Amino acid sequence: MVATLAVVVDGTTQEGLREGAKRVLAHVRPHWQQPNLTFKTYTAGVTNILVGVWCGKESEQVLVRVYGNNTHLFIDRQQEIDTMKAVHGAGCGPQVFAAFTNGLCYAFTPGVPLTIQDVTREPVWKANARQMATFHRIQTGEQQRPMLFTKLRQFLLLLPPAFTDPKKQKRLEESACTRDALVRLTEELEVQLAPLGCPVVFCHNDLVMRNIIWDEDSASVSFIDFEYSAPNYQPFDIANHFSEYCGMDEMDYGLYPRVEAQKEWLRCYLAEFRGVPEDEVVEGDVELWRAWVTKFTLASHLFWGVWAFLQACHSSIDFDYVRYGIGRLAEYKKNKQAVFALDVGTAAASSPTTGASS
Repeated sequence: MVATLAVVVDGTTQEGLREGAKRVLAHVRPHWQQPNLTFKTYTAGVTNILVGVWCGKESEQVLVRVYGNNTHLFIDRQQEIDTMKAVHGAGCGPQVFAAFTNGLCYAFTPGVPLTIQDVTREPVWKANARQMATFHRIQTGEQQRPMLFTKLRQFLLLLPPAFTDPKKQKRLEESACTRDALVRLTEELEVQLAPLGCPVVFCHNDLVMRNIIWDEDSASVSFIDFEYSAPNYQPFDIANHFSEYCGMDEMDYGLYPRVEAQKEWLRCYLAEFRGVPEDEVVEGDVELWRAWVTKFTLASHLFWGVWAFLQACHSSIDFDYVRYGIGRLAEYKKNKQAVFALDVGTAAASSPTTGASS
């Protein structure tokens, strides 16, 4: 049972964050002596504000997450709690202790967030591929309808026709990223992807590096932050993760996994997902999945590009969301014709998208 607390945490200042966290911890860890609490603010997120709190051992800390400004407009917070309970029950995520008015309190996941350097190490990417396969087998009881285009259209409906900030609006117009243009891109992409008939499973949908925790001691990874987790096209989660190899603050699409790296990752993933040895995964299946992932790389660019423009309207976090969104949409436009032309049936001979050449 997740406790519900009538507590508002002010995440705009360190003092407000700590005082609010104390009020939450008074319910979640009433035996902790508040004068002895230690706080650690985590700053890697670009949506929420996160603070770890402990009394004595840092390894026993709990996390207090304050939702980003107006994120309730496009994230169903009750669904997020239900998802976290299901993921925890499947052994794939932390326990939720309490929900407060503008956030959550949950268990700490030991380890460190991945970096774009770590993710290419063989023990890490193999653990990651296997964990994603395990995650994709979670059964939540939800109807298996992909969230991709439903959520994209929700984002688009929430976007204003024009930014109130004229400088932001000028940047969008100069990059041809107006709301009307984004609606057209969404429609054309759905026409391309829906007929592929890709399987739909329970997906994380946001496997950026900071949401993957590497534990060196156990040589394992854990996923965190399930705000966007929902049934979705299975290749989307993989394509989205591969895109994150390229970084976020400074995107370098030359870091997208090369063909052989993609194939090794997919072979490991498919073996784990199917419960078979890797040598039983045939080359044709690997190539089919690589083609699907290539197609859905466009979906990742479009989804997070639109998301970034929405964040630019509401977020109080110091991050240039407009620049990020324009960058993702530029990559979409750069590659779309070659990806649209990719014949899934001849995927083994084709490598049209960023990072898909050896």
